[in-house]
Amino acid sequence: MAVILVVDDEQDVRLVMREVLEREGYEVRLAENGMEGLRMLDDAPADLLITDIIMPGIDGVTTMQRAREKHPDMPVT
Repeated sequence: MAVILVVDDEQDVRLVMREVLEREGYEVRLAENGMEGLRMLDDAPADLLITDIIMPGIDGVTTMQRAREKHPDMPVT
């Protein structure tokens, strides 16, 4: 089963994404900010990273860049 990490500062968005993706058969992990998402990737890599762009702290673009540095083969959106 493919693992998708969803990073978004809005809880409602995270929960809807999880519901939709789990219904399609994916394992979904949720992070409420970029730092948490990067820590989660350090602990257990994902097959795909989906991130919001505008977030407090580390924005989505920086989150994607840092994730690609450590996991260059992982797609990010």
